[in-house]
Amino acid sequence: MDGRCVVCRSGHTLLAFWLCRMEGKLNRQQTLDLGHHILKAHIYKGLSKKLGVSSSILQGLWMSYSTGNLSLVLSSLRNLYTPNIKVSRLLIMAGAEVEYQSDVLNKAPLLCVHAHLGHADAVALLLDHGAKVNARSQDGLTALGFAAAAGHLNIVTTLSQHGAKAGHVDDSGRSVLVLAAQHGHLEVLRFLLKRADWSCTACCSQRGVSRSQAVQQALIAAASMGHTEVRKAARTRTNATNIHMWVLK
Repeated sequence: MDGRCVVCRSGHTLLAFWLCRMEGKLNRQQTLDLGHHILKAHIYKGLSKKLGVSSSILQGLWMSYSTGNLSLVLSSLRNLYTPNIKVSRLLIMAGAEVEYQSDVLNKAPLLCVHAHLGHADAVALLLDHGAKVNARSQDGLTALGFAAAAGHLNIVTTLSQHGAKAGHVDDSGRSVLVLAAQHGHLEVLRFLLKRADWSCTACCSQRGVSRSQAVQQALIAAASMGHTEVRKAARTRTNATNIHMWVLK
């Protein structure tokens, strides 16, 4: 078994060196492959104590010397839709920007894209390395809005724990509660009303909404989309307070 591991490491080492010896800087796909092979090869294993430098720093330097723009690699479509968390961490340590704007979802920051796609590990990685939790896409949606609209309760929870503002509204005036209601995500609605921070971000100015306003808007949005449970509540509850209490059950 040990011999097989050595052979595997040697193979990854050879592939890493082969990629580095290619003419010019590596493109996005090649850089992701290089990161994978660097991590699998463990080339600097055992050298940290001798050199006095962490192996992760040496791996990051190797990555930075091999490509032109690490942030472009981190935001590549391949790494957005099928993220490699270990390689992404290596890219960030090598200097990739965690708040880099992607080419998808109206130039949404990386945190917003991963929140929309449901990549909880990628969201946690970006937050751990300093990504702004209330960063917005060009149409004003935050990561919390993207996660709420997609129904990713685990990510909504994580973002809320890091200070995401539920009172924020996008450029169309929609709060995160409206976004969740439009898509019928009742568990997300309940969480937002119970535990979310309903203060507003500075970008909203006077357009931010209170919790009671958001409940009324969410009811209208859910009813317009034909979501049965909320529509039943509308027949039996006569005001926003009662609807609020129903959602909190």
